[in-house]
Amino acid sequence: MPQGPHRPDLMRYATVGLEFVATFGLMLACGFWLDRRLNTMPGFLLTGAAFGFAVGLYRLLRRARRLRDAEAAFDASEHRPGGDGERR
Repeated sequence: MPQGPHRPDLMRYATVGLEFVATFGLMLACGFWLDRRLNTMPGFLLTGAAFGFAVGLYRLLRRARRLRDAEAAFDASEHRPGGDGERR
């Protein structure tokens, strides 16, 4: 595992991926549970999978956009006019 300044970035991106998998898996499990309970196989399972994928993808894209904006703001502050260009 890389050490130094890139390690926090790696953990942020890993967290985003885990959040996507957890959201998708939870919705899939809920759909499966409803199908077993109501004996409607595979209606709720497929609905849960589609809904979980959509919500997971929405959250993933929203988080990626925030990370990109935060990185752009950091880069802009690093190269501000009159500054020495060094990271703090």
